[in-house]
Amino acid sequence: MRLPPLNMRCTIARRGTTADEYGEPSAPAPVATDARCHWWAGQAFVSQPGNIHSMIAVTIEHVMFEPGEDVRAGDHITTVTDQFGNVVFGPGEYRVVIGAAVMRNHIDCTLRLGQAIGGRS
Repeated sequence: MRLPPLNMRCTIARRGTTADEYGEPSAPAPVATDARCHWWAGQAFVSQPGNIHSMIAVTIEHVMFEPGEDVRAGDHITTVTDQFGNVVFGPGEYRVVIGAAVMRNHIDCTLRLGQAIGGRS
């Protein structure tokens, strides 16, 4: 597979291992800033449970990194900027890495929105 140009930049943050006085994990701290990446979103159609005749559209986001980048499941991608310096999404719209697949020439991460509407993330 030919690797696309990694001309986007992102910030990777990871939750600390310590807890605050209420037992919650500490706030995510940056692990890497200006990490070279390639972000994209695709759309899939899924049938609703119990109703095979109706479909819903689901957006699936991915980000690709160079081999050796320090990224793992549970990390937060807090910002992504494109090659022109335009912000794709910022800290208020962070994404959470669901899984990181290490391939021969890249790391492919699947993302989900960091904050769900109407509930805890």
